[in-house]
Amino acid sequence: MDYKKIGLKCGLEIHQQLDTHKLFCSCPSILRDDSPHFEVRRKLKALAGELGKVDVAAKAEEKREKTYIYQGYNDTTCLVELDEEPPHKLNEEALEIALQIALLLNMKPFDEIQIMRKTVVDGSNTSGFQRTALIAEDGYIETSQGKVRVNMIALEEDSARRISETPNSVTFRLDRLGIPLVELRTEPDIFTPQMAKEAAERIGLLMRMTGKVKRGIGTIRQDVNISIKGGTRVEIKGVQDLREIPKMIDLEIERQQNLIEISKKLKQRKPRFEKKFYDIKKIFEKTNSNLIKKAIEREDDIIAVKVSGFNGLLKKKIQGEKHLARDIVEYVKHFTGLRGFIHSDELPNYGISENEVFQIRKFLGCKNEDAFAFVIAERELAEKALSHLIDRCQQYLRGVPKDVRDVSDDGTTRFLRPMPGAARMYPETDEIPVPISKELLKKIKVPPTPEERLKRFKKWGLSDDLAKQILHSPELVTFEELVAKFKNISPTIIAATLVSTRDEIRRRYDLDTSAIEKHHFEETFELLNKGKIAKEAIVEILAHLAAKPQMTAEEVMKKLKLQKISIRELRKIISKVLEENEKLAKEKQFGILMGFVMRKVRGRIDGEIVANELKKKLKN
Repeated sequence: MDYKKIGLKCGLEIHQQLDTHKLFCSCPSILRDDSPHFEVRRKLKALAGELGKVDVAAKAEEKREKTYIYQGYNDTTCLVELDEEPPHKLNEEALEIALQIALLLNMKPFDEIQIMRKTVVDGSNTSGFQRTALIAEDGYIETSQGKVRVNMIALEEDSARRISETPNSVTFRLDRLGIPLVELRTEPDIFTPQMAKEAAERIGLLMRMTGKVKRGIGTIRQDVNISIKGGTRVEIKGVQDLREIPKMIDLEIERQQNLIEISKKLKQRKPRFEKKFYDIKKIFEKTNSNLIKKAIEREDDIIAVKVSGFNGLLKKKIQGEKHLARDIVEYVKHFTGLRGFIHSDELPNYGISENEVFQIRKFLGCKNEDAFAFVIAERELAEKALSHLIDRCQQYLRGVPKDVRDVSDDGTTRFLRPMPGAARMYPETDEIPVPISKELLKKIKVPPTPEERLKRFKKWGLSDDLAKQILHSPELVTFEELVAKFKNISPTIIAATLVSTRDEIRRRYDLDTSAIEKHHFEETFELLNKGKIAKEAIVEILAHLAAKPQMTAEEVMKKLKLQKISIRELRKIISKVLEENEKLAKEKQFGILMGFVMRKVRGRIDGEIVANELKKKLKN
């Protein structure tokens, strides 16, 4: 695909959770799976912002008339999350981390931070807005395909966690609401899908250099803004796997190209849209369609609308295997909860005959270029759904709709909500501005860059591969702290232990290693640093701690009898093994004998020392 020819432009919005307490209260930033202690119910009401305008996305959400249920905990949720108490002072640690990230991205911090309210339209904030603060601007990163400008970094609170949804309600968990996020936004300087992936990876890596960002699924979210020549900016939300970014961008290009072609064809046909609804139940009085028969038995209404100019277009594929009609269904479902409609491009089907199709077209006054659609539902709901259907079709006439879209597992996208307008930001009156003085910036310790760290790790003796592994590991900062603390231990041993030991324990012992924490590694390395254990004992001690994390490393060492033995004791063990296996000793079967000795010393002395002593003994 010639991305330059089609005028591809991409920009990234990256949201990263910080590893500190919540942004406007002292509640811990932890997610919980146990049963909540309480629930509250709210409705969303769209109100004018400070500019006197109602945000278009907020107004659209209000029309859905949903109830929002918020679940919380007595011991980790407070009145701030419930919007029953003003926010507390801004989390200073979160601000410092955000400034570190800004400086790593070559950005210029503002001299004062003004907390703002940003209208949130999906119910995921109890207040109906998200608190956000601009921290810095005018930065950049370098990629192999050129510079990408980072025009903004903000510090904001994360939204509540969506737990479940019904046609009439959404349930959220308040444990995530208020966790500090940094939001980074780039300029649309990205012109290939691979460049977008590389830029996202680079920004993510730089943020991890602080050692103060959360790791794991859901802790970082990438939104990708995409447009092509003749299209419009569309925002794709919540990309989790960076490897999928190129595929998702290619599929969005395909969707926009197809919608541009549909728009051109519609403009030639000059459709005249009307929201005129028809009851077509009488046409089906003698139908053979089981679907329609059941609807009539339930006394459902069957309401139709003429879709001017759309004949043959509703079945056109626009993205992967997705047809245009599917995109309309997702739009209608968003506003009404209705899961689908039947349209003329897919008929005759479902037992509906050609004659019935002819009768519907005639009754609605359809011309050759017109399509029709009908909904089986109570009349008010059916008309509401068909009204939204016509709205969506009018958007296609104008071109590519300005959507915020959600990404599916296959890389295709679905309508999430309309693109919000500029009327959704206004000052937070419960928080005073925060000055950023030169003295404060001087105190901010800018973390080393990835390149500086790699250079340092190689000086410490790490191989290229191991240095890269520890650089991308969640244990990066722990590794540097342990190297600084334990001077008698090779950095290579520390790095290899942090990178691979959990996997080795899972493989060898089939144990869950989630209970192993930083202090377990620290205690184990303390024993090695003092010469109390050999490095071969590390895995056994940590495996035992995975099963019994309440124990100390020293207690495990004593229980498993893993205290390091002397060379003299080793030589006695080797002599005994050779006496017991005289034939193998005469044949100098080193490998077999080494196995016998290692089973007896069992992690109490380094394997290299055992090998050297056994070779000496066999030689003599």
